[in-house]
Amino acid sequence: MRLDRQRARRVVLVVAVAAALAGGLGALGPHAWWLELFAHFRPQYAFLLAASGIALVALGAPASGLAAAALAVVNALPLLHYYAPRPQPQAEAQGSELRAVLINVYFRNAAHERLLDYLHAVQPDVAVFLEATPAWRKSLRRLAAVLPHQAESGELFVASRWPLTVLRAEPFGGDDAGAMVFTLDAGGRTLTVVGAHASWPLGRAFSARRNEQLVQLARLVRAAPAPALLLADLNLTAFTPRFAQFLADAGLADCSAGRGWQPGWPALFPPLALRIDHCLHGAGVEPRRVATGPFIGSDHYPLEVTLRFRDAALPPTSPR
Repeated sequence: MRLDRQRARRVVLVVAVAAALAGGLGALGPHAWWLELFAHFRPQYAFLLAASGIALVALGAPASGLAAAALAVVNALPLLHYYAPRPQPQAEAQGSELRAVLINVYFRNAAHERLLDYLHAVQPDVAVFLEATPAWRKSLRRLAAVLPHQAESGELFVASRWPLTVLRAEPFGGDDAGAMVFTLDAGGRTLTVVGAHASWPLGRAFSARRNEQLVQLARLVRAAPAPALLLADLNLTAFTPRFAQFLADAGLADCSAGRGWQPGWPALFPPLALRIDHCLHGAGVEPRRVATGPFIGSDHYPLEVTLRFRDAALPPTSPR
């Protein structure tokens, strides 16, 4: 019995050390692309360390258990981005609500009818679709009854209840990823929407490309007429300094800040859940609701956002 207890303690200690080491490597993320990858999994490290801490105390190793618990708190601190109280707006948002949806349909996803049924049920005012293959674009055009104004560029497909004006595509250096910028006249209020998909960061070259795309995207949003809304798969989580820098460079705030952590990828393997699909807003619009939609066959869950217009002279109120 004592041998089994010692073996269990060693196994739990190995798990705790591995999680602590991974968290430490993540803290060095700005120094190398592969180190940044470790920074994205803070919730997983916090969970493993907290569970290990409880187990170690129960197994008769209180000092190790308390150390693991302390490291769990350290790794959980970045989650305050999603759980810290939101500052109260200086003026109440006015006007009708606007419902937006961001969906990475996943190019291998064949559940077209499931997605179309979902969109008919949700009835969004504007939708941005990523990884839209020719087959997907053909299916998405069938949304014309509810989202009659549509445009496409590369893998991006956008659809809206209102006419799309000032529409242009912004490819990212010849990459299949890119951005689309369009303006909506939403019930008498003008909104600039930017839909974008940044490259994945696996490998030195891909990571450098993603980082350059973030710089381009920040400039693009800064130059867009206010108020602006960015709906994008940035292949980046809020747990890295690069995300905070992007918000500052683009002059945006996170719609999800203060509303709870709602991971949206990978839908097919929840233990590694991350939030890489983002709704970011500028002055002039206020998020009222942010939610993750149901499984629609993709490796991403839909990101649903409800917004209202507010005084464009006031800054975004979401904490950065």
